[in-house]
Amino acid sequence: MHQYTVNDILEIFDKPTVEGDTSKTLSSIASLESATEHDLSFLGNKKYAHLVPTSNAGAILLPRDYAGECPPAAAIIRVDNPSFELAKVCAIIEKALWPDPKPSIHPSAVIDPEAEVEEGVYIGPNVVVCRKARIARGAKLMANNYVGASAQIDENAIMMPNSVLMDYCKLGKRSRLQPGAVVGSDGYGYQLIDGEHKKIPQVGIVVIEDDVDIGANTCIDRARFDKTVVGRGTKVDNLVQIAHNVQIGSCALLVSQVGISGSTKIGNYAVLGGQVGVAGHLKIGDGAMIGGQSGINGDVAPKEFIRGTPAYPYLKAHKLDILKEKLPELFSRVKDIEEKLGIEKKVFGKH
Repeated sequence: MHQYTVNDILEIFDKPTVEGDTSKTLSSIASLESATEHDLSFLGNKKYAHLVPTSNAGAILLPRDYAGECPPAAAIIRVDNPSFELAKVCAIIEKALWPDPKPSIHPSAVIDPEAEVEEGVYIGPNVVVCRKARIARGAKLMANNYVGASAQIDENAIMMPNSVLMDYCKLGKRSRLQPGAVVGSDGYGYQLIDGEHKKIPQVGIVVIEDDVDIGANTCIDRARFDKTVVGRGTKVDNLVQIAHNVQIGSCALLVSQVGISGSTKIGNYAVLGGQVGVAGHLKIGDGAMIGGQSGINGDVAPKEFIRGTPAYPYLKAHKLDILKEKLPELFSRVKDIEEKLGIEKKVFGKH
């Protein structure tokens, strides 16, 4: 981080109120626990409020309603949403660390003569752009990208290094593929014929709508026919698998290692926690929330909050977990009762 005074960064915050020395110089961002006098820190989660009074940070972003003790040496900046305001600072740092490349085409790039590349595009080393692909103004293709035949990249979209957009697939405006992401790999389709798994051709496409983020090493399969869709504003984490013909609505959140089987529909603003597995041909309603490591074998209603394998409504799943812990005690008590009554018991098929 470049050096900034507290006064410098105050200008980017939304109606901050400030206490303490605003001439301090800050050079980095750190947690409340590890911060030094030259660090900016923040309280984004109330569970860490106990760390505020003893923090050595030079400046701390706090919620307006924080009522606890503050370290006397720190500049205190009160805002509505410390985490969001910190993101504004991080955006400045990001620009400094990874400045936007100037529009240009690297000599090592291979661009088919029939491809359409508008002005204001950056194409980095070893990029391959195939026949009839279209790349719109402001797009950025980093090193080692592959853009398939007739693929379409809209304005200001970004492909980070080693990401792939296969034939006929579309990447929307301002959408981003992180390193290693593959959009348009073949759907997983086979038919057992005469004792062999015969491949079913996958001739559809993938459409990534505007303002979508696709995480590193995530794979999105092309449709068997028609299209696989990731809706506007959806954010997909690393190592996610989205199968053929899946339809994901707007502004959904898919956390790391989620796996979605073919032809399932995910609603607007749905949230799938880490390692959630979803069977095929299901419907996850708008605003539904699914806890991490859940296995989903049936439809989920809009705004329902479920977890577990099999999945249950959240509070019921929590109650079942508590009851499971009591099972050994319950079996022991039943055994004692049976012995006292002289009952011959049969457990798991054995006397």
